[in-house]
Amino acid sequence: MKPVAALTLLAPLLLAGCGGGAVEAPSARDDAAWDQAMTAGQDSFELGRYSVAITQYRRAADLALLRDDGVAAAEAGYDLAVAQLAGDDPAAAVKTVQTTRQAAALRGQTAQPEFDLIEAAARYRLRQYPQAVTLASGGMNAADRAYAARSALVLGLAADAGQDRTAFQKALTYFNALKPPLSRTEQADKAEIQARAVLASSPVQAEQLAEQAATLRRDEASYRDMARALALAGQAADRSGDHQKAASFWARAAQSASMQAKSANTADAATVTQGETLLRGGATSAQGDAAEWAHLAGGVSLHPFAEPKAQ
Repeated sequence: MKPVAALTLLAPLLLAGCGGGAVEAPSARDDAAWDQAMTAGQDSFELGRYSVAITQYRRAADLALLRDDGVAAAEAGYDLAVAQLAGDDPAAAVKTVQTTRQAAALRGQTAQPEFDLIEAAARYRLRQYPQAVTLASGGMNAADRAYAARSALVLGLAADAGQDRTAFQKALTYFNALKPPLSRTEQADKAEIQARAVLASSPVQAEQLAEQAATLRRDEASYRDMARALALAGQAADRSGDHQKAASFWARAAQSASMQAKSANTADAATVTQGETLLRGGATSAQGDAAEWAHLAGGVSLHPFAEPKAQ
């Protein structure tokens, strides 16, 4: 598997690509069909065509079972779960992680720890905060700093939402102790967790930190994380008494989330070309975020540039 990297996953987060350091699977890799499906899945994922990626990774997972190859099944299952999470279908990602763990265990393989991070992120999106906290907690001790940092972010987000102050403090301590240089993703994650830490005591500072996180994520095209940071900035501005500014932040977050939902519900070009009817996964979490933030903004047009409907 390839190294774990940041994904527009979260909305929490997102982890992109494949993960882990599993042993190569010669039997499966010699199978042209398996290799073709995995390559097609990766290419589609990188283009944001998640429905196509999901279809290809399912095919690769089936081929791995055909060959009774636990390593290849774990790799294809991991990629499938990541694609489902990127496609805004966290419930499907949780199911895939569980299925993949079982398939690997049946064949004497241990699923890579990255599975815990995918499931933690999915549980967070499903608002299953205690489960997300438990799954993300162990990841901060990983040798891979990128993996550890994303685990700390998911832990902090889930703990904050679930009002688990002890777990949140662990995430905050992790980010405060990070030694430079920090990647852009680490900078954004640190700023957001710090913003949440001072939201009650210093909302002006929290707003500045949240807006910093949003800017960093915009530069990385991590739009789900960006929208969440904008909404946090709105919450901070509201606490400091600047309700007009808060409404502006919430409106921006709502419109971005709505565009993400619209994209997730639109068949991509490759899907149409191949004659499929699949969509890019469910957009329920993005739609829910957009609706919530639009309400906080006092009402806002979620699709201001949409073509007017014919009378």
